[in-house]
Amino acid sequence: MLVENISEEEVKFVVWSCESSKSPSSDGFNFGFLKFCWEILKEDVLKAVNEFADRGSWPRGSNASFICLVPKVDNPQQLSDFKPISLVGCLYKIISKVLSLRLKKVMTKLIDIRQSVFLEGRGLLDSVLVANEVLKEVKWRKKSCVYFKVDYEKAYDFVSWDFLYYMLGRLGFY
Repeated sequence: MLVENISEEEVKFVVWSCESSKSPSSDGFNFGFLKFCWEILKEDVLKAVNEFADRGSWPRGSNASFICLVPKVDNPQQLSDFKPISLVGCLYKIISKVLSLRLKKVMTKLIDIRQSVFLEGRGLLDSVLVANEVLKEVKWRKKSCVYFKVDYEKAYDFVSWDFLYYMLGRLGFY
């Protein structure tokens, strides 16, 4: 299911689920344009999407994007006062969303039940509630324990690529 040809229905679902009036990408087109001209453009869009799926790569320069710094505060004074966003083309967004929707169907089978965030039906507050219950139990039993709070923003700043590739291999993806 993850590697089947990408269907017109999948692509159309993704295009129609995207906001029409968002900023245009580097090519100047947004999803409103794609929706308006769908009957004219759909064959070319499908061809490009499936060409990527067959090759696993883009032709050089076709996934170019722009980095834009959006201020987080009214009077930004330093780099940390900005949030970087990447303006990418519609085709890139379509492929990304199709693949992520496919992965979404199997993620709960791949991710341990104790992982409580970034999966549908599981939330960050679930782990907070469990932690509160554990601490309450420890206090009630007059036991000692060690606990620590993880800064989620910092936790995702660093990726161990070796570990990521190892786990993808163990799960049959790499």
